[in-house]
Amino acid sequence: MQSVEDFFNSIVRLPSLPKVVQEVMQMLSNDNVDINQLASIIEQDAVIAAKVLKMANSSFYGVTRAVKNIDDAVAILGLAKLRSLVIASGVTGAIAHVPSLDLKRFWSHSLLAASISRDIAKQLGRDAEVAYVAGLLHNIGDLLLHLVSPEVSLQVDALCEGACAEKRRLAERDVIGLDHCQIGEELALRWGFPSEISRALHYYATPLDKGACGVAPVVYIAVQIAQGLVRGDEANAIVASLNPEVIQHLQFRVDAWALLIEHYRGLLQEANAMM
Repeated sequence: MQSVEDFFNSIVRLPSLPKVVQEVMQMLSNDNVDINQLASIIEQDAVIAAKVLKMANSSFYGVTRAVKNIDDAVAILGLAKLRSLVIASGVTGAIAHVPSLDLKRFWSHSLLAASISRDIAKQLGRDAEVAYVAGLLHNIGDLLLHLVSPEVSLQVDALCEGACAEKRRLAERDVIGLDHCQIGEELALRWGFPSEISRALHYYATPLDKGACGVAPVVYIAVQIAQGLVRGDEANAIVASLNPEVIQHLQFRVDAWALLIEHYRGLLQEANAMM
């Protein structure tokens, strides 16, 4: 059985995050952030800055006036959301080409899951921005699997078409010897993400595990909803497909899900347009 360490050692060139993303993550872990310095750092990377402005002006963020520059983004969005935006901009560009994977579709789904994660976490009083980043990165391990072992990954895809995260995780272990949750956790650690995010990636597919963090079940349900929306399922069908044990664990009103899902449906087109 291949270990996670062996898997990462087999990668000739591990994808890296842009320097600006690393610097912003470090700055925002500091309570005394210099906002002007933060804006200056983001502006040094024209590609990241342009992506941040594009995302900031999308309906994902619900801004009431146009975000014209990074200073506006800081003032309108706040530091926590800005960090999420910079991370999203950097992560989606970190891996430019995976022959066996449709990256536009992959990241559109991930962005949708991220936004749904944030909204559910916010309503439950949990860390919305941690939920956003965890939702964005929930399947990053699968992306690496396709990058390193495309033929084997396509076999897993065929076995797991339409399957939930738990079933995919088990299939990966059977076929490959390790799963996308383990790989995602390790990549997050190597990229320097906070421990709560790496832990969420490890447990999002098994959110009721004793070791799981509070964000894991949020991401799990968000991913299920995103999958249903991408398929074009009706809201009631998506509600019926949600794991009842996880729903009960979240203590969220069951009758609210259908309305929420219809609201989230509007984010799908936006996610596609952002990529």
